[in-house]
Amino acid sequence: MGKITAAFLSLLVPGLGQFYAGRLWRGVLIFLLTALVGLITMGVGLPLMWIVAVVDAYMVYGKD
Repeated sequence: MGKITAAFLSLLVPGLGQFYAGRLWRGVLIFLLTALVGLITMGVGLPLMWIVAVVDAYMVYGKD
């Protein structure tokens, strides 16, 4: 259930799933990159970055 929870949290806020998985700096970086890409592309790239954040949270949970 942890991987699904991490992915769901990243779906709510990009980077939150990484934070939940114990990857604080990775979560901060994904949050900032998602915001930056969203600003630069005027929102066009935001959905893609959001999907990347969800998939990354799912993949990173439980890896140490």
